[in-house]
Amino acid sequence: MKKLWRSSWWQQNKITESGSVWGKAMKFLLLLSFVAGIFAANFMGREEIVNAGILNDYFVEKFQYTQVNGENLFFYIVGERLPLLFLLLLLMVTSLGIISGMMILAWQGFSVGFMLSTGILKYGAKGILLILGGLFPQYLFYLTVYILYCWITISLRQRFFCGRETAADRKLLYGAFLLTAAVLFLLFMAGIFLESYLSPVILKNILKVF
Repeated sequence: MKKLWRSSWWQQNKITESGSVWGKAMKFLLLLSFVAGIFAANFMGREEIVNAGILNDYFVEKFQYTQVNGENLFFYIVGERLPLLFLLLLLMVTSLGIISGMMILAWQGFSVGFMLSTGILKYGAKGILLILGGLFPQYLFYLTVYILYCWITISLRQRFFCGRETAADRKLLYGAFLLTAAVLFLLFMAGIFLESYLSPVILKNILKVF
């Protein structure tokens, strides 16, 4: 009994230490990709930057006076973003789950760093407001989902493949996976809803100062 308890304690301690290492790796990856995005924006030609996405003068002018249809935008964003989430959920219990989660985190960090830098290069300090208006509040939910995805994927991988679980334990893990997938899906949908109905309003108000 003592031997079993010690083995269980050692296994749990090992999982905790591994989770701490992965946590540091995620923070480092986000920071590194963010900095890489800043450098990438500064190495690009200025003409490419000033005509990119919401930094385009034509877009800024038209968006100020265009009525955004929240429902149409909602279904468009669903079609653009949900397939990636479903793919991640399918990969969650595979060896590719951790890799795909880390790649998504790196892309998010790179994108934010790149967009903030381009906004500053084009509009100065006002560019920060413009980019944040295009990213938030929905990115608080998206980034939360991606970070939770990485944590949960790491935890599931460690427990699924440690070789000590009984059939009952595995059923509990599968149940936890389904519950987790549902929570991540709801959080992601909340982000899509905010991006469709709230973010355009925020962005329109910010554009009044341009």
